[in-house]
Amino acid sequence: MKVLLIDFDGKLPNLALLKLSTWYKQQDDEVFLNECGYPDKVYISTLFRWNRTKVEKLLQVYPGADIGGTGWNKKKKLLPEIEACKPDYDLYKVSDILPRIRGGIATKASKIAKAETIVNAGIGFTSRGCIRDCGFCDIPEKEGDFHQVGNIGDLLNPRSNVLILLDNNFTADPDVIEKLHEIRDRGLVVDITQGIDVRLVTPEIAQALSEVKHLRSLHYSWDLMSFERQVLDGIKTLSGSVKLWKHLCMMLTGYNTTFDEDLYRFRKLRELHIDPYVMPYNLTYPTEKHHHFARWVNGRIYKSCSFAEYEPWVKAQNDLQMSLF
Repeated sequence: MKVLLIDFDGKLPNLALLKLSTWYKQQDDEVFLNECGYPDKVYISTLFRWNRTKVEKLLQVYPGADIGGTGWNKKKKLLPEIEACKPDYDLYKVSDILPRIRGGIATKASKIAKAETIVNAGIGFTSRGCIRDCGFCDIPEKEGDFHQVGNIGDLLNPRSNVLILLDNNFTADPDVIEKLHEIRDRGLVVDITQGIDVRLVTPEIAQALSEVKHLRSLHYSWDLMSFERQVLDGIKTLSGSVKLWKHLCMMLTGYNTTFDEDLYRFRKLRELHIDPYVMPYNLTYPTEKHHHFARWVNGRIYKSCSFAEYEPWVKAQNDLQMSLF
């Protein structure tokens, strides 16, 4: 049997498809990623709701396709016997990941190196769910309460010492320090992709985080104004062990904060010498002003001009005024 696995969003290999590939190869079936002539079985995974139209078009080509992923059905899960499979690290090639690494000023060689790192990394969860119940987040509905699902050793790819950790709230894990020590002792380089809940960081957790090698910045979020005291206290605790230049703070905008509150959070973080990164809430993020703000912050253009002087925003305001006459 020919099995076609389709993945068209996200920068990382799709974990569900990696496990499906292992399962079907164990049945001596042929598995193909994204391209296959006349497949017998098709699986489509989409992470983002805005890609639903693409899925609907694919359904016209493959009407019997099995569709999963947060962008389509938050409740759908793999069968237990498939979920138990280890990822098939041979499914993705560098050529599958490279087109997803866009933007920035990186050279072609550095982008290829990044794609190679991703393809050769181990990937997966040691825990799922979350202790929080944030209204803007799908995790509570999708995965439920916090629970353990695996061990660090189960996720390793023999081709490298890089681990892409997908845990939704790693610092909420009662075993977080033990897991960090295991990562350290195994000599792994870790990417905690979902970031850490900085409100939960203790001096002991901060120290353990400082003892492991991180693939990129150690990131966390300041989503709501009501979290200010907890977030700032957590940043202070974390910075006692992890230097500030290694921090990155995600800022949710367009959910329930005003633009003035977004600017306040940005300025507060910069006062602490922390790089912010704007994350737009995809359901209520319509204003042109917020789009320009995200580009100004994420492109680090704030280092060369104020937002009021940011040329694309100034031009947008002028164009709007002209259209009124």
